[in-house]
Parts: sequence; C-alpha cells; structure tokens
Amino acid sequence: MIFAFSGLLVPIVLVILVILAVRKIRSGDTHGALQGHSVRRFFQYLILYGLVVISAVGLSRLLGRVFERSSLVVADKSDLARNLSFVVVGIPLFIALAFWTRRRFEEDPSEERSFGWNLYVTVTSLTSLTVGMFALHDIVLSATGVSEFRPQVLARFVVWGTIWGMHWWIHLRAMPLTSSRAHHAIGSLIALITVAVGLVQLISGTIHRLWNFGDQPIFSSHGDPILRGAVVLIVGAPVWFLFWNRNYAKATKDPLWFGYVLLVGVGGGLIMSIVSASTVLYNALVWFWGDSGNANASTHFRSAPTALASFCVGLIVWWYHHAILEENRKDTRTEVQRIYEYLMAGIGLLAAAAGLAMILVALVETLTSSALISGSGAANALLGAATLLIVGAPVWWQFWRRIQLAVASALDEECASPTRRVYLFLLFGLGGIAAVITLLVCVFLFFDDIFKGNFGLETMRRVRFALSILITTGAVAGYHWLVYRNERALTTAEFRGPRFVVLVGPHDPELKLALSQLTGGRVRSWERRDDISAAWNQADVLGAVGSSTEESLIVIADAKGMQTIPINRR
Repeated sequence: MIFAFSGLLVPIVLVILVILAVRKIRSGDTHGALQGHSVRRFFQYLILYGLVVISAVGLSRLLGRVFERSSLVVADKSDLARNLSFVVVGIPLFIALAFWTRRRFEEDPSEERSFGWNLYVTVTSLTSLTVGMFALHDIVLSATGVSEFRPQVLARFVVWGTIWGMHWWIHLRAMPLTSSRAHHAIGSLIALITVAVGLVQLISGTIHRLWNFGDQPIFSSHGDPILRGAVVLIVGAPVWFLFWNRNYAKATKDPLWFGYVLLVGVGGGLIMSIVSASTVLYNALVWFWGDSGNANASTHFRSAPTALASFCVGLIVWWYHHAILEENRKDTRTEVQRIYEYLMAGIGLLAAAAGLAMILVALVETLTSSALISGSGAANALLGAATLLIVGAPVWWQFWRRIQLAVASALDEECASPTRRVYLFLLFGLGGIAAVITLLVCVFLFFDDIFKGNFGLETMRRVRFALSILITTGAVAGYHWLVYRNERALTTAEFRGPRFVVLVGPHDPELKLALSQLTGGRVRSWERRDDISAAWNQADVLGAVGSSTEESLIVIADAKGMQTIPINRR
C-alpha cells in the first residue's frame, strides 16, 4: 500500500520544485540565469546526481553479494560486470567532480546560494531518503517474521542511508535556511504520507480483527496487516519528527509553509475524510435500502475497515494541521487561504452537482416507466447520488458561506482576488460550455426521433443524461454568473490609475498587493541591488499612483525620495 501512495508524491514534488524555480527567477536571479555558468551548473549537478545514483546502485549490489557470502566466481557474470563498472567508473568520477565543486565554492561564495546546488542537495537527499525508507521497511518486516530476510535489502539500506546522512549533513551546514524550505516541505510530505498509510493499515487491521469477533488473535505473525501497519508507522514517524517537528514546523511562515499546512495538511486530511465517509455511507445505504446481491455482511462491508480507518486518520491529519494554522493565523486573509477555501468549495459543489444529475436521471427513468428503473443497479445508483448530495452539499455550503462572509466584510479586496476570479469564471464558463453542448445533444435527439417517427417516452429516456447535465450545469453556471454580476454592481470603489506599474526600490510585497487592488492592473516589483536607505511610504505611493492618468508608470524609491516616471510600453 505504501508503494501506491508513494506515487502521489511525484506530481506534488514537481509542482513544488517548479513553483520554487519560478519564484527564484522572478525574484531577481534572471541576470545570473542568462550567463553561461547557469548552463554549467545545470550539467554539473545533473552529472553529479547521476554519478551518485550509479555508484550507489553498483556498490549496494556488490555489498549485497558480500552479505550473501556467495562466490563472485559462480555469480551472474553479466550482473557482476555491470555492478563493478558502476563502482569503478562512478565513484572516482564522483569524487573528482565533488572536489572540483568544492573548489568552485571557495572561489565563488555565491555558488552555495545557486538554485542548481540547492536542487541537487534536495533531490539527492530525498531520493536516498526514500530508497532508505523502503529498505528499512523490508528489514523491519523480516525482523518481525512477516517476510524473509534478503541481504540485498540490508546492503541497499546501508549504502543509501549513508548517502542520505552525508547529504543531510551538507544540507544543515552548507545551505542557507531560506534555501531549505523546499527540502523540509517535501521531506515532511513524504513522512506524513508514510505515517498516514501506517496508521490506516494499523487501525483497519484492528477493526477487521474485532469485526471477526476474535476468530484470530489481534496480533499474529505472517502477513498480518496490523504488524505491517506498525512497521510502516515505525519507519515514517522518525522521519516526520525530524523533517516536520524539528525543522519545518519552526520555519518562517512564508507562503510555501502556509501552502503546505493548508493544502496538504488541512485540505488533504479533509478530502481523505470526506471520501472515506462517502464510501462507508454508501455501503450502509445499499445494505439497508439497496440491493447488495446475495453477499453476507462480511463480504459486503469488506472495504469498511479501511474506509473507517482512513476517515479517522484524515480527521487526525486535518485536526492537527488546523490547530497549527489557528496558532499562526494572520489578521489578513492570504491568497493561499483563499485557494484552499475555493478548492474545498469546488470539490463539494462538484460532488453535489453529480449527485443532483444522477437523481434527475433516475427521475426521468421513473417518469418514462423505463425497465431500467426496476433493476437493482438503478436503486444503488440512486443511493450513490444521495450519498454525493449528503456529503457534498454540506461541504460546499460550509466553505462557500465562509467565503461569502469574507466578501461581505471586504468586498473590494475579495473581488480583486485572482483566486475568486478564476473560480467564478471557471464555473460559469465551463458550466456554460457544458450546458450548450448538452442542449445541442438534446435538440438533436428530439429532432432525430421526430423525423424517424419514434418520438415518445423512449425519446425522453434517450435524452435523460444530457437533460440532467443540462439542468445541473445550467443551474451552477447561472448561479455563479449572478454572483459575479451582483458583485460588479455592488463594488464601491472602481479601479483607478495606471494599468501597468513597476516598483523600483526596496522589496515590499504588501505595497505591491495594495497597488494591484487599487488599480486592478499589473504590478511588478524590481528590487534595487545598490545600497539605499530609503523605504516605501505606502500612503504616498498609493496617492501618487491612484491620481495618475498615465497608462504605464515606473515608481522609483531612492535616498532623495520617490519619483514617478510615465512610460510607453511597446
């Protein structure tokens, strides 16, 4: 199970790395990116990472042969040749390139702050950590008697664990704290997923044993899910304590930190609980009012222990991160918080809309007296629709009500939020497109049956899916269009001032956000690299920009004061 969940890490890790790369480029490192040494760094650290992997694979397999006490002569000669070539070529080249990299650090101190070096340390450390965790998992399983001991696994743990320890030491001593955010965030994510998987296996195994009324002991040996869950938990808990509790939980509360806590901790835990609760509720509804076939209770509720365990673990993850968020909540709403709220509202709305569409389909089938409605599948489908409505509607209402309360208290600020604009435009835009397409399908089916002389109740049955989607998407799109139109009518302060502003001076994110909300245009911030002692006066900048009639403007802050320069963009 841990192998399946680990696949979720790939897109999340890639998104985090892309975001950090974009932020690095936009923060003022574009001058260095245009120079040749950036290309050199890319290939240098890419080759260094490849040499680490090649050397580790070859060394771990050779060490595994030693642990197995098998003769190198009678062993697979091709495999032996490949592993020896990895070691003979990989290790010397890695040592040579590592010493050359160290000399570069001594000649150019900025090398340690480069994005390429930070990316190399992060990726190498997390790669070795993941491989070492899998190896440790297998070692502990073999020690408990669940699986057989394999010397190759022990060799892999020794080699990759050593590589992780070396790069963790480098990470702590040769990387600035500001460059460690992605490392700690991804490491915390890996550990959190591992701990969650272990807890789910542990709780579901216990429920399953208790469900069988003690036919088997709660703790047994071979293949026991409780024991397997405990092993996964033992492997993941120290990693979570190291990355999160000792490091990232105490880090600077920047947007990446809030994004991790909100989207991964609070949002991920809540989604996990909602999906699990939906599974349990659907199984219960089908058992009491639907058609479960000839299955007995144990067979029908086979997935209930895992779903109940996932529900409990999701609640724990949500509660823990929500409590941390409340301790560090800011007075002002952040864009990350808005993304979380709109994401949860969208998930609840989609679930409720799907449930409503399924109910409409069943209603049309009932009105047309279709034979399908008498089947067992129709009853279960109707119960599934009821489950989606019961679970999705309260989630949507809870988060949408919170959003609307924020809009009522700060109309101009919330309406200027890009997250809200994207949310509204997506819903009434995509909903409108879906409504038009389904309307064309409905009209086509009507005319097709009319021209063929088959128009009747069977026609209504043919259009039941398209008609249900048309009504549902039309209602969703229409509602959000009314929300958007009413907000435009109620906006008290129209956007004023230039449509493009460039701030040249000290870095001030709050001023940039205030200007963007004031003008409704595009605001860019360029930080001066020369030593100046001047600071932005937000009131003066807002007044000067808001009263300007120019289309594009540059605002410069220096020791003498503030200057505004109108420009023509071509």
